[in-house]
Amino acid sequence: MSHQPFAGTVALVTGAARPRGIGRATARRLAELGASVACLDLARPYEDAPAHGTATADDLDAVVGEIEALGRRAVAVRADVSDTEQVEAAVAAATEALGTITAVANVAGGSGPGFGLGPLVSLPHHEFRRVLDVNLVGTWLVSKACASRMIDAGVHGRICNVSSQAGKRAFPMLGAYCAAKAGVILLTQCLALELGPSGIAVNAVCPGTVDTDLINPGGLFESLLGGPAGLEAYLEREIPLRRLQTAEEIATAICWLLSEEAAAITGEAVNTSAGQTMV
Repeated sequence: MSHQPFAGTVALVTGAARPRGIGRATARRLAELGASVACLDLARPYEDAPAHGTATADDLDAVVGEIEALGRRAVAVRADVSDTEQVEAAVAAATEALGTITAVANVAGGSGPGFGLGPLVSLPHHEFRRVLDVNLVGTWLVSKACASRMIDAGVHGRICNVSSQAGKRAFPMLGAYCAAKAGVILLTQCLALELGPSGIAVNAVCPGTVDTDLINPGGLFESLLGGPAGLEAYLEREIPLRRLQTAEEIATAICWLLSEEAAAITGEAVNTSAGQTMV
């Protein structure tokens, strides 16, 4: 990728604030490559799911500060991506501050305690619905808000959605998440078909087991596997490269799909799972 492929580009990244997250890594990487970045995040905990990790308002301010320290323009916008009015307001504010958004990274999403983690037959309805709303509906709402503005402005653009290997294969205890991320893949393909004639490409990445706060050594995932030895056995058994992926590695893939170097690619769901999923 050329040194500054996003010079003059305005990008929006959802889920941009959480430390060690894919969204934050993507926002920083886009800025390093020349983009002005609108950082969108909920930036508050879920009152009824406090164990599900989210970023704070301070985290959101911090990522904006990091981008500005790189010499790029940045703006913080807060929104629940599953709420139409909040998304519209956030995209409007970002557009007013930075200009028309032509690179969109839909990263916001996830699953965890109180947030869809558990057997489907006993999962509360509101948790299942929230996982779909945040991961799938939110991706649609942000894509819709940004793509409609690209079309109105007569400019081309690119969107990259974060799906998951869980959108291509089943994982027990993650049924709601699997359903939502599978939906993201088909949503990506439908958007690619509909927006292609307007010069807007839409792709997805499908990360595997990424070293974030949920997965990293000492976190929930390791404890579910029985500790460090269980995690090590999992890596050797399940992942050909024998290691977790990093948020920065996923961000690099997202940025490539958002760049002109991927100009001929649309409607794809690219595995970024260190070989864990190959379908």
